[in-house]
Amino acid sequence: ATYDEIRSMYWPLHEAPESKFVAIFDEMRTERAKATNLRTLREAAGLSQSQLAKASGVGVRSIQLYEQRQKDINKAQGIALYRLSRALRCTMEQLLER
Repeated sequence: ATYDEIRSMYWPLHEAPESKFVAIFDEMRTERAKATNLRTLREAAGLSQSQLAKASGVGVRSIQLYEQRQKDINKAQGIALYRLSRALRCTMEQLLER
């Protein structure tokens, strides 16, 4: 977790028992450990990140950040979602995270 994420948890949890913070933090970590839809679809297509970048025209760094959840794919530009979906032969909605 980033410092900003931990800091944002202070206000709602500052008076809660430590066990509550740990439980929420563990849930966050578990959620992040799950593969993103983008990664799952990319691997199913048998493509590396650089191959997907070349096929879609979306930068490899953006793909990395989406897969690491450091950049929110739900807020990606429509053209990036469109290009990724075309390269992966899926719908744009399948790339989005819940």
